[in-house]
Amino acid sequence: MIYTIYEKWDKSPVIVTFATKETAIYEIPFPAITICPETKTDKKKFDFGTALKRKKQATNTKENKILDYISFFCDDLVASSKNVSFGPDFLKTIDEVKPNFMDYVHNCSFMGKKLNCRNIFTPVITDEGVCYSFNILDRSQIFSDLVFHYKNYHKTSENSTTWSFEKGYLNKSKLDIYPRRALLAGASNGLTVQLATPKNDPDYKCKAVQGYRVILHTPMRMPRLKEEYFRVPLDEAVVVSVQPTMISTSQAVKTYNIKKRDCCFPSERKLKFFRDYSQLNCQLECLTNFTLVFCGCVSIFMPREKQTPICGTSKFECLKETERKLQTEGLYGKFQVGGAQRGIDCDCMPLCTDLSYNTQISQTGWDWEKRNEQTFEKSSMYLSSLTVYFKFNHFITSERNELYGPTDFLANFGGLLGLFTGFSILSLMEIIYFLTLRICCNIKMYNRWTGINKQ
Repeated sequence: MIYTIYEKWDKSPVIVTFATKETAIYEIPFPAITICPETKTDKKKFDFGTALKRKKQATNTKENKILDYISFFCDDLVASSKNVSFGPDFLKTIDEVKPNFMDYVHNCSFMGKKLNCRNIFTPVITDEGVCYSFNILDRSQIFSDLVFHYKNYHKTSENSTTWSFEKGYLNKSKLDIYPRRALLAGASNGLTVQLATPKNDPDYKCKAVQGYRVILHTPMRMPRLKEEYFRVPLDEAVVVSVQPTMISTSQAVKTYNIKKRDCCFPSERKLKFFRDYSQLNCQLECLTNFTLVFCGCVSIFMPREKQTPICGTSKFECLKETERKLQTEGLYGKFQVGGAQRGIDCDCMPLCTDLSYNTQISQTGWDWEKRNEQTFEKSSMYLSSLTVYFKFNHFITSERNELYGPTDFLANFGGLLGLFTGFSILSLMEIIYFLTLRICCNIKMYNRWTGINKQ
């Protein structure tokens, strides 16, 4: 029975339990919110549908090139070409023809305070093209110096490190801090934005469903809109209540081996493209390395060095197959390419302290024209509303603790010995006494170790 307890302690020494007290929402950052328009081009700059019709009749090289670039983000590669990789003008072209999101986002407020929408949204490049993030960290705090960035994308006005998973906010008394935090729960203390879309802009040739894709994530995470999102449809109001989920690790567990506790701290592992380790960062870097080996290029949203090529439309199937293979074969171990190992060793373990956001979403049609407060006519615009807020002021975190500490293990060990053999510390001292001090005294007094000879 002692061996059974030891084996359990040796193989699974960590247990996840609820924390003994609640955590206030102001101790964690408000979620980063990334909004991605389904419309990929401004029709005044480039009309995707018209260009697609002309592709079969005309040979406008420049127009066909833009068409090829934009089709990379469409539901299907409707304008597929044989480009193995995109040229250096790819990002420039995407930037030039994108919709003017900043001109059509209105009435932004956070914690009941009106904000300038241009100042709170940061353009980022994702797997859905150009998107816009609220409360995301600056690129210098997420990526290493090796990563190439285009212009001012992923560049925020705030670049000081004021929060981390392990330590939380460094200055807890400061209210105006970045990443932003909500001090109280409720819709009036969350983020509210209104998103306008010109009625001429939606292009159903590229995207069958129009509106916006939205994802909530931690400020230090790169969003992937193809994998996880909810929609904000045109002319509808969407309300999102958020319940955080956080797991922490006690100090006693830090002394255990990484494999035994099945998690790691950011300081224990280093990544090539990211400053801090997290499971999602590790998986994205693994996917990037895996894609570069198999396809000879990387996708637009993947971190890359300046000389690394971006995959063209002819590599679209290779990108999908690479990700599918990585998911089916698992994110652990080395992958073989052409019979030789290339050293792609992922082993993406979860963080010992991690944070995520669970959401409840409701939406309804919005006849905003009846309010007569807008600066544009209904005949020319669609208008959508998005509200995100914390549901409760406190939440219960989970905590990794040791299953048996040294005291617990000793108590189990001694309890079983006492129950089955009557063993105690006093009996141990008696055994030591009879085998040492008693023998020495007998030899000194009687010249024999057994004591006086009664015969």
